[in-house]
Amino acid sequence: MKPSRGMYLAFFFQALIGLNAIYAFLLGEFQAMFTAVLMFVLTLVPYVVSERMNIKLPWFVFLLIALALWIHTAGYIQGYYVIFYPYYDKVAHLVSGTTVALLGFLGVIFLDKYWKMTLTTPFIIGFTIIFSVALGAFWEMYEFFIDNVFGGSLAGPMQNSLNDTMLDMIFVLGGSIIVAILGNFYFKSHRKEEITGD
Repeated sequence: MKPSRGMYLAFFFQALIGLNAIYAFLLGEFQAMFTAVLMFVLTLVPYVVSERMNIKLPWFVFLLIALALWIHTAGYIQGYYVIFYPYYDKVAHLVSGTTVALLGFLGVIFLDKYWKMTLTTPFIIGFTIIFSVALGAFWEMYEFFIDNVFGGSLAGPMQNSLNDTMLDMIFVLGGSIIVAILGNFYFKSHRKEEITGD
C-alpha cells in the first residue's frame, strides 16, 4: 500500500534525525550521536505498534512524533536551543505537548475499546490534558537531573531559571489544550468508536 503524502513528511524528519546522528559521529560527539539514534528508534515505535496491533493511525501522528523528536535532536546537536534561545525551546515544548496529548487522546480511546470502559467525552478530554502535562513535568525533572548530575547537555544547561521551566510547562499545557479542543470538536460530529474502526 502506497504511503499518503503526509507520511513522506514523517519520513523526511526521520531522515533528518538520522543525518544528525551521522553529523554527531563525525564530530566525535558520541553522546549526542547515541541520543540521535535513540530518537530515530523512537520514531519507529508507532509503525511497530500499528503493525502489531493492527491499528491504522492517522499520518499526522507519525509526522508529529518525528517532528517533535527532530526538533529536540537538532536543538542539541545543531545548537538551535542556543542560537534561537528562548523561542526554539518554547516551540519545541509546544510541539511536544501537542504530540504527547495526541498520543494520550488516541491511547485512551483504544484502551476504552479493548477494555470496554465506556468512557465519557469529558473524561477523555480531561485525561488528554493531564497525560500531556504529567509527561511534561517528568521531562522537566529529567532536565533538572541532567543539569545537576552531568552539568547540562551538549547545548548547555537544560534549565536556565524557574521562569524558563514554568514557561516550558505552560507551552506543554497549551499544546494539550489545542488537542483537547480539537478532540471535543471531533466528538460533536463523530463517535469515538469511529477512530478505532468500529
